[in-house]
Amino acid sequence: MIRYFALPLFVAFSIIACQNGSNSLKIKGTSDLDNGSKIFHIKADANNQPQVMDTLTVSEGKFELTFEVEEPNVHFLQVEGLQGTFPFVVEGGTLDVEIFKDSLVASKAMGTISNDDFMQYKSETKVYITSLNAIGNDLQQALILKDTIAAQDLQDQYQEVRLQIQEYELDFIRSSPDSFISILILERFVANKTLPTGEAKELYDGLSERIKNTDSGRSIRGILNVPEKAEVGQAAPLFEGPDPEGNRLALNESLGKVTIIDFWASWCRPCRIENPNLVRLYNEHKNDGLRIVGVSLDKTKPKWIQAIADDGLTWEHVSNLEFWNDPIARLYNVSAIPATFIVDENGIIVSRDLRGIELERKVQELLGKL
Repeated sequence: MIRYFALPLFVAFSIIACQNGSNSLKIKGTSDLDNGSKIFHIKADANNQPQVMDTLTVSEGKFELTFEVEEPNVHFLQVEGLQGTFPFVVEGGTLDVEIFKDSLVASKAMGTISNDDFMQYKSETKVYITSLNAIGNDLQQALILKDTIAAQDLQDQYQEVRLQIQEYELDFIRSSPDSFISILILERFVANKTLPTGEAKELYDGLSERIKNTDSGRSIRGILNVPEKAEVGQAAPLFEGPDPEGNRLALNESLGKVTIIDFWASWCRPCRIENPNLVRLYNEHKNDGLRIVGVSLDKTKPKWIQAIADDGLTWEHVSNLEFWNDPIARLYNVSAIPATFIVDENGIIVSRDLRGIELERKVQELLGKL
């Protein structure tokens, strides 16, 4: 889920250490910014909106800040006049920060355990991010040129890199059970429902007690112990919503032999990249009983309608145009998109969040085409 602040690859809800009481964090900063440049120390408030905590002034390439830390978390530095923010972990200790005016992304924060882990994580995942961006750009060009063969090949490459990232992160969790980064990665997996509940519980059980007893650890434990409203093996929650023409569309009137409920949005790049796969799958099997119901998390109707037309999504669609507050998304506990639920002819969820060839094989299996 995209919010005001985003860290590379994973959403940093919070990073909680096991230290009790108040700790002091001293930031010793260097920068190639001009003398007098302003750097804002920012944290996200309860509504995930930016709150300026301090304003620092660069003098002879240096800046400093010391403040008390009641509870470790993620804060940000933002340079006046520059876009973007630089995230760092707030925890007791001394943090050496180096800010580059030409690249906040390349800036560094070293000196505490969590920040050192974070820098290592960013360094080791950089190759994946670079690859995804390059493939995504090539894919957009192929789609513009309507080169379906190239687009399919690039989609397969994109999915492969995503799987490589996931494997890297799973290995990181397994090999670093006492790392704060491990709990953050797992927290994202759990929030986004990337993993089956059983696998997520197994990873959680493998973490150290110190990590489990953090706020993030307790949050994960609470989520894993709550029965899901829309889990595999359960009946798909029924819903209805307005279609592009303003008519009411009900799920129970739209079920086929196999139905894909696809949560997406015009602003979601991974969704748009996946759409050609859905189009091809739908065109191949719509006469065999495949149905797709698109549930958009858009905020404005024109952008929603335009994306449907641009991507050639000829199936049924609904949207309440309420962004993340969409009642259907909340009914299905959707906190990240794209999200897909595969429903059989009896209205039972048989699988979820499959992409590419995995989705195609599952649909073919249910339609008796394998």
